[in-house]
Amino acid sequence: MPKGNQKGGKKHKKGKKESFQEKKLIYKDPKEDQEYAKVMKVNGSGRYNLFCFDGNDRLGICAGNIKRRVRLAINDIVLVALWDFQDNKCSIIHKYEEDEVHKLKSQGEFPDNIKLEEDNPFLDDSENLFSYENPSDEEGEGVKKEKDKEKDKEKDSSSDEEDFFVDVNDI
Repeated sequence: MPKGNQKGGKKHKKGKKESFQEKKLIYKDPKEDQEYAKVMKVNGSGRYNLFCFDGNDRLGICAGNIKRRVRLAINDIVLVALWDFQDNKCSIIHKYEEDEVHKLKSQGEFPDNIKLEEDNPFLDDSENLFSYENPSDEEGEGVKKEKDKEKDKEKDSSSDEEDFFVDVNDI
């Protein structure tokens, strides 16, 4: 039996070269007609509806090297290269990670009217419909005592009615 492949196969060896280095932040180059954009809709086949930060909606087509390596999702910030011959289309050339987006925003690269975080109804923490905590024994007893008091009041009111009826029958 060969013993050369103890750690894993081909894919394990591919990941061996990967090293974690600080990425260099890529800025737009106005000389090459580049612009920042936000992914609004995924059309499929490497095509995306983008809102470019110059105020135009464009169809973004994912470049080949980006298509194979990176997954784009809604609300991702990307760098696009505008097409000279069609103004409503562009090529997506780079996807920014969350930390890179915050750095660009703090450096003033994005216009002020651009809202990066959309109102996501799934991230709304203001309404807690239920709690994960177990009620303590004291709270449980307090609830029981309140219920017992309500039952006693009902019994008292029914006994008053009975007394009233007894008084009427005695006459």
